[in-house]
Amino acid sequence: MEKIHYNRALQQLNHVGTWLLFSFAVLFTTEISAQAREFEAVKQSREKPSRSGKFDASRLRYGGSFGATFGDITFVEISPTVGYLLTDQFMVGLGGRYMYFEERFRFTRYTTNIYGANTFAQYFFMENFIAHTEFEVLNLDDRFIPDERVNVNSFFVGGGYRSMISDRSFASILVLFNLTEDANTPYTNPVVRVNFGFGI
Repeated sequence: MEKIHYNRALQQLNHVGTWLLFSFAVLFTTEISAQAREFEAVKQSREKPSRSGKFDASRLRYGGSFGATFGDITFVEISPTVGYLLTDQFMVGLGGRYMYFEERFRFTRYTTNIYGANTFAQYFFMENFIAHTEFEVLNLDDRFIPDERVNVNSFFVGGGYRSMISDRSFASILVLFNLTEDANTPYTNPVVRVNFGFGI
């Protein structure tokens, strides 16, 4: 029963994400001409790939996402990331993830603190469309065995769209599918993420 309520709660969160996706789509459609001019400016100002394979700090991109909902179901997520542009079209990176989840029932409640890390790769095509792959490991309380924590592995594939704010900052939305669902996974497909990133 708790598992059903838990998945229902996460489905509600994903519905919110789907609504955000629709909102972003409307926003991007109405700004298409402005974006076209911006993309050209960004393209001209992009830095060239680092020479001789040397590390170039200017190609680092920092970012992440934050989300929260409160009530009978409380959910808070903080997910910082750091990526490195190997080329103007290809980025690899690492991320951390913390999630707090609490669901209140009539006589009890389920609460867990979730910790994890991930590695990801993104390929940018047609200027600002994104192809995304990611492997993540989360540690959380087992829903079926009291006082037991388990590691849950997830492998995501999907894509999305990024809107350039400047030549080194952007907002993006991703729609991902978890290919390795587990009984303890905190996700339901599709997983929708809204992220922000910037370079220094």
